[in-house]
Amino acid sequence: MRKDDKQPQFDSISELNTLLFEVINDGVIIVNTEGTIIECNPAFHLRLGYEKQEVIGKSVKQLDPPEFAAKVPQRMEEIIQNGHAVFETAHYRRDGSVMPIEISARMVNVDNEILSLCIVRDISERKKMHAALDEKERMYSTLLKTSADGFWQADNQGRLVDVNEAYIQRSGYSRKELLSMHISDLEANESSEETKRHIEKIIRTGHDRFETWHRTRQGELWPVEVATTYLPNNDGMFFVFCTDISERKQAQQEIAAQQKELSKLSQALQQAGEGIIITDPNGLIEYVNPAFIQNTGYAFHEAVGQPTSILKSDAQDPAIYHELWQAISAGHNWEGTLIDRRKDGSFYPAMISIAPVFNAQHEIIHYVSIQKDITELKQMENQLLQAQKMESMGTLVGGIAHDFNNMLAAVQGNIFLALRNLHDPQALNNRLNTIAALSEQASGVVNQLLTFAKKDIVEIETINLNKLIKEGFTLAKSTIPESIHHHLSICDEQLNIDADATQLQQVMINLSNNAIDALEQVKKPEIIWSLQKFQATDAFRQQYPQAHSEQFAKITVRDNGSGIKKKHIEAIFDPFFTTKGPGKGTGLGLAMVYGSIQRHGGQLQVESSPERGTTFHIYLPLVQSEVNIDQVETSQAIRGNGQRVLLVDDEESLRLTTADVLHELGYKVFTASNGEDALSQYLEHQDHIDLILSDIVMPGIGGLELAREIRKMNGQIPIILATGYDQEHVSPASEEIENCHILTKPYSLIGLSQMMHAMLQS
Repeated sequence: MRKDDKQPQFDSISELNTLLFEVINDGVIIVNTEGTIIECNPAFHLRLGYEKQEVIGKSVKQLDPPEFAAKVPQRMEEIIQNGHAVFETAHYRRDGSVMPIEISARMVNVDNEILSLCIVRDISERKKMHAALDEKERMYSTLLKTSADGFWQADNQGRLVDVNEAYIQRSGYSRKELLSMHISDLEANESSEETKRHIEKIIRTGHDRFETWHRTRQGELWPVEVATTYLPNNDGMFFVFCTDISERKQAQQEIAAQQKELSKLSQALQQAGEGIIITDPNGLIEYVNPAFIQNTGYAFHEAVGQPTSILKSDAQDPAIYHELWQAISAGHNWEGTLIDRRKDGSFYPAMISIAPVFNAQHEIIHYVSIQKDITELKQMENQLLQAQKMESMGTLVGGIAHDFNNMLAAVQGNIFLALRNLHDPQALNNRLNTIAALSEQASGVVNQLLTFAKKDIVEIETINLNKLIKEGFTLAKSTIPESIHHHLSICDEQLNIDADATQLQQVMINLSNNAIDALEQVKKPEIIWSLQKFQATDAFRQQYPQAHSEQFAKITVRDNGSGIKKKHIEAIFDPFFTTKGPGKGTGLGLAMVYGSIQRHGGQLQVESSPERGTTFHIYLPLVQSEVNIDQVETSQAIRGNGQRVLLVDDEESLRLTTADVLHELGYKVFTASNGEDALSQYLEHQDHIDLILSDIVMPGIGGLELAREIRKMNGQIPIILATGYDQEHVSPASEEIENCHILTKPYSLIGLSQMMHAMLQS
């Protein structure tokens, strides 16, 4: 090695040791047996903040905190006896702070004096590190002890060496019992051999996470999720967390069950025959099922995002939609029938049920609507109504024939008496008035029968229920045997309702027939009808929350017959249900009654018990009417003033009689026996004819064709067409003819005079 002048040169080992003493990083002190410092290096006194001369001669006790200073004699004794010692202590710095140190001391003999050479190492950082480690260890220990999850340590053979309180509590074993066990003693999902192989696998991989089952002290199995780490330090150790996943498993089972239910619900929605709509709280469509798509013609993407008003047809009162939204937005269900519109614009009747869906805060988050296309049901109902009508018609024919025969007999008798009293004006007048009354009565029966015999035309119009009930009672009387006492009680106040008169008359007939059947074995049978005004009470509104009106017409039909058994009450309105014997009933009568009352927005009550009779109460909502619906006909005929009338009728007797009446009323009359003759006479005398009165049904040119031909020649002349048939079949055709009115035979001659006067004046 070449000598370098820059390298320090030492003449002896002593010089080298001196340099080492000066530059070493650790503090070095030499103390005597009393602990007095006789030498120190710079690292020692500078680290403490002293000058060297301040340290030399001090006892180490003066530098040590009291708890360490007290141990100095013991430490010195240990060094002298053993020749060396290593221990931890502390010195005060000049600023008063404490510096933790480690002293490595060795006894030396210098010039026959026993001294201690001490290496003093600052272990402040080590202490901080140990303190941090201790703190972490305490924290981890606390976490493990207080953790809700089970924890154990196991050696590399799988024997438990530590366990926390959570696992002790869950397993039911004591700590002592667990620390004597092997993993395989707790593992319930694997055999001992499988557990052994599993342990070997984790030793190789270092970690694992899996689900298994553990066995409690009582033999109960519980599901756990195991997270384990293997540390190969020393002999190797397993650190194992065991999480009880019973609740998770339960939740998974519940979720699986819910998913299964949701799957079934989804299939039900997809396969349901009824249209199903789910909307948001504002009525925007979020889901429709295939049945809705098929019923309405809207594709899924065309319906979703649209308001439900795309189905609105405006075929019903807008108030229905207002009531609907009021109900569902208040959290109530709504059920009813609407006329909806398909995508192609066609209408269809739908039975609809709407329910709100709530969240946990009871806020409405969706509406679910189920709608069933009831077109076929409506057709079946109409067929049922018609079948009922035909069934009742057979009964009515016999009764009405009986009534007509009685009326004709009375007319013939009064004519005979009138002829015998020609010279007694008062007696003659009485007989003629009786004949006129009988004619009016017969005319009323015919009109009622015509109304009743209408097909399936449903006409909802405002009607006078008082008058309708009277007419219905008159019609029903024809079917009531004379042995049954029957009575009608009607309130004085006129009650108006929106209804179809034909359907309500059918209701009356059916209830009457039902009562007649119940009275077969009764000694003093009776049927009582009544009509009264009814103000809704709280009890009524609670029983019928769907009844929105406050005022009702209450129709009551009561009999004192055999009554209905309690077990049959709920079923009497079901189609085809009957307690009558074979051939005595179809079971459709009361079903029709119930359906008709429902369609009219009404309610139906029944009170009955065996042998005490039956009472039906019908509640129909009243409507306001500013004027009397049925204008009362004046009692006097209105005379003409020489106006000229062309009278056309193929029935000679009626033509001659009517001509005489018109002459008597002050009119001049031209007569014609058919349409061709009427046209010929009109062409001849058109400048002298003021009004046409013609029958409709005649051979050749009928009344309607005659009216059209005359209207071509004269656009203003009044025309009255008389018919013995139902006006419904004539009115549509007559409406196209201006200033043309229909009169139903047999007409009142007073009514005829009033119509002629009104038309001629206009």
